[in-house]
Amino acid sequence: MVGALRAFGAREPDPAVRNPDTLAEKLIGPDELRLIETHPIAKALQGDYAKGRQNQEVAGMSNLLLIRTRFIDEHLKRTIAAGVRQVVILGAGLDTRAYRFSELLEDATVFEIDYRSTQEVKRRRLVAASIPIPPQLRFAEIDFKKDALQDVLHNAGYDALQRSFFIWEGVSMYLSEAAARDTLRAISSYAAPGSLVAMDFAETSMIDLLRKFPNLAQHNYTTRWCEPWIFGVPDMREPEFFRQCGFEVRELLSILGSEAAERYLKRCDGSKFGNVRGGPPRKRRLVTALRVLWMFMTRRSRWYGLALLEKTAILRP
Repeated sequence: MVGALRAFGAREPDPAVRNPDTLAEKLIGPDELRLIETHPIAKALQGDYAKGRQNQEVAGMSNLLLIRTRFIDEHLKRTIAAGVRQVVILGAGLDTRAYRFSELLEDATVFEIDYRSTQEVKRRRLVAASIPIPPQLRFAEIDFKKDALQDVLHNAGYDALQRSFFIWEGVSMYLSEAAARDTLRAISSYAAPGSLVAMDFAETSMIDLLRKFPNLAQHNYTTRWCEPWIFGVPDMREPEFFRQCGFEVRELLSILGSEAAERYLKRCDGSKFGNVRGGPPRKRRLVTALRVLWMFMTRRSRWYGLALLEKTAILRP
């Protein structure tokens, strides 16, 4: 679904608001579309782009993926320009950065970390799409329930003495708090000082919102697909939380906020491209919408954000 949303956004004619993932569509074949046929993005990706954007859920979610993709892309490029030569993509799925940025990363080593089954599917799609695997890319298999991240990286040839750039996208909100902390602490304990993590995260208020309103459209493609959002960083206490995991916050951006819209959702002519709201709730739409709005107005939270973190020299208790 996420790959399809990136692929759809890459069709946007206006370069100022186009998703830069030009390879995503090549990895989404008929089998993948059948798996997500209940989501409107499946139909939109097979039809006219302008007509597809008339669907609020498609437009809002593709805008959200536009923000997320560009934020991480920008920091990846800056980090490589600053001399970092190791990139680790955790839960890589259909991530295309190793292929889109193959020239930029030609002097770096890229590790894609994921389940064997996921990597097998991806390799088949890469072959079918005639996308070459760059020589600097290493696939590292992991069973997140059994394997230690440090062991997986070590066995793949990761150099713990070199600064690295970690990408942890679209994962943390699906984990328990303990698992999220453990992953960050594993990175912090193994990576060299000065290493960076770019990630997205939900906040406590977002998890509370989803629990309180079971008819929100987001549940259709998370909770009802047996992948609920269950963990949120404490509201507005991100520096404290990430510091406990061994990182200092270098940048925070609320995906739902005005700053993200100003940076990523403005057309070339300066007009607004849209927002990141999904579809309406399934039942009691007006009442639910008003209650959700009230919650947004009365809670101080970033709700859903992006972070750039830097590993500190010492893991703090």
